Amino acid sequence: MPADPQAPPAPSYLLVAPPDLLHDIALDFIDVGWEVSVAGWRAVVSAPPADAAAPAPEWPTEVTLSAVRHEGHAAACAEHMAGM
Repeated sequence: MPADPQAPPAPSYLLVAPPDLLHDIALDFIDVGWEVSVAGWRAVVSAPPADAAAPAPEWPTEVTLSAVRHEGHAAACAEHMAGM
């Protein structure tokens, strides 16, 4: 089923944190159907279209939210993990 054109675009959260913490975060979000990519100290966590309007997650204090993008998971990864 195609995404609703009236729905807000799904957010991608660009994170920086220690790799072990990002690994734990990845497991939690993969379990609920979100896309997650991790490379070293950087991660991109993207909501599925069905969760586009959901409130932003609260991140642990050790995690830096560097940006939120709405262009899709692949574009967010290309931006955030370029040069890694």
